[in-house]
Amino acid sequence: MSRALLLLLSLALPAVAETDSKTGLALGPGFEVVSAQCTVCHSARLITQSRADRDGWLAMIRWMQESQGLWPLGDQEGIVLDYLAENYGATSGGRRRPLAATLMPPATD
Repeated sequence: MSRALLLLLSLALPAVAETDSKTGLALGPGFEVVSAQCTVCHSARLITQSRADRDGWLAMIRWMQESQGLWPLGDQEGIVLDYLAENYGATSGGRRRPLAATLMPPATD
């Protein structure tokens, strides 16, 4: 391929964050804390498949603390929230709208 074509392709592709080969989590500031705190109780996949803004991640942490036995994160909570919001923040696209009822298959009751 020509250099110009390679350059054009590289500009068209979104940047992909480097990930940890063991957990699949994005590498960056806060990775070690999140890996140590979060994967004690659940798979990193639960993080990588989720998206939320900082408030949404805080709500999930509070839910885990209130109902799942998550310990207080103390001064590491801000590090965890910064990492999650930066690497697994809410996306604007989201899921597609539901199909119109007229496009759904007939009920088989």
